[in-house]
Amino acid sequence: MSTKIFDLRDLDMGSAYDWSQCEAIHHGDVMLVADGVAVMCEAWPTMVAGASVVFHRLADGVTWERFALDCPRPGMAAQLLAGVDVAGRPVADLVAAAVTYNELADLVELAALADLAATRRAA
Repeated sequence: MSTKIFDLRDLDMGSAYDWSQCEAIHHGDVMLVADGVAVMCEAWPTMVAGASVVFHRLADGVTWERFALDCPRPGMAAQLLAGVDVAGRPVADLVAAAVTYNELADLVELAALADLAATRRAA
């Protein structure tokens, strides 16, 4: 699974946190946000660059490599570290490769419609 990049800079940090919980954003994916750059760590958006009072952060003195050792399932550490590596790229490169907020909203809407269709077929 390759790392996806989402540009949520037009949202306030609370709204960006809410969107980080949608099904389109997965462990290891990168988010550009108003406060900097974050990576999705299981269900928690965690700052890689910048500082936020809304998103999570690593404890002082903890490296990403050390933190990744605590990932519970095989492959999760590599996925997280790949996201951290992507998050370290220049912001202009991230923006050029990012899914915009509007595109993310469309993905979520399409997923909801597919779920509704599947529910109706099952009924």
